[in-house]
Amino acid sequence: MDFEISGISAAPWVPLAWGFLVGLVFSVVGAAGGILASVGLISVLGVSNVNLVKPMAQMLTLISPLIAVPSYFKQHRLVPGLALLLGAGGIAGALIGSTLSLNYLDDLHVFKPVFGVFILLIALQVAWQLLRPKPSGSTRAGRAASAFEHVVTKGEPAHTLGVKQLGFSVMRCEFTFGNERFDYNPWVPVLVGVGIAVISSALGVGGGFLLVPFMSIVLGLPMTIVAGTAALAIFISSVTSIGNYVRLGVELDLPLLALMLIGTVAGSVLGPILSKYLREAWFKALLMTILAMIGLRYLSAW
Repeated sequence: MDFEISGISAAPWVPLAWGFLVGLVFSVVGAAGGILASVGLISVLGVSNVNLVKPMAQMLTLISPLIAVPSYFKQHRLVPGLALLLGAGGIAGALIGSTLSLNYLDDLHVFKPVFGVFILLIALQVAWQLLRPKPSGSTRAGRAASAFEHVVTKGEPAHTLGVKQLGFSVMRCEFTFGNERFDYNPWVPVLVGVGIAVISSALGVGGGFLLVPFMSIVLGLPMTIVAGTAALAIFISSVTSIGNYVRLGVELDLPLLALMLIGTVAGSVLGPILSKYLREAWFKALLMTILAMIGLRYLSAW
């Protein structure tokens, strides 16, 4: 099958299968979806137009947020104010990052080593997730997560200990979760959102690799509410980035994108089912090894 805009020829099952892999990994691990999408487009399918790869890869990373955000919202496991502040910064950052990338990171020979460094950083992050000690139940985040999980396990309504907004001002935002109070300066997520979106839009990835550590480590929030909040913020910045690439003249290869999207949806649905039977640590270790090898290859280490 010929894909005219991408300038490639491939059997339809190849983009379908790679899209399935992207959805499977992203839904099980919660990271590396945009990376694998870009690697598939460049190294498996042979797309040489880097500016086409970036928005195409980001389109695939939208699948998981579209599926996950409504569910997290219903479960009261999403902090809307924080997600919107990150998203507001993400809009500005996505416009800046995609514009700069289109003009200065449009050569495949320049993009691949830069992307290789980025991939190695993600491999290190996955390694850190594997090796770091489990959060203590004595911390505020640990206590909140345990209290919420206890309520859900007992079959009580999630909203009883779910996210509740208390106050919102130009200098301080407060909310409760699991009987614990959390607060943050609203300007911090806006500025962080700008920086993360510049990087993610320039490279054609989602940005969860930085959003999750920021919320869990810097803000001290429980992972129970971090995933949904990050998903909404990623959705906002990714849509902005894709829209700006298109506005600047990038034409998406819709037939190729459709095949990969179908595969990604299937992988995103099957991933949570398979994760019940897979050891997450083993899956992450395998992903870390693969990412490290790809990163070194893109840096021409061999």
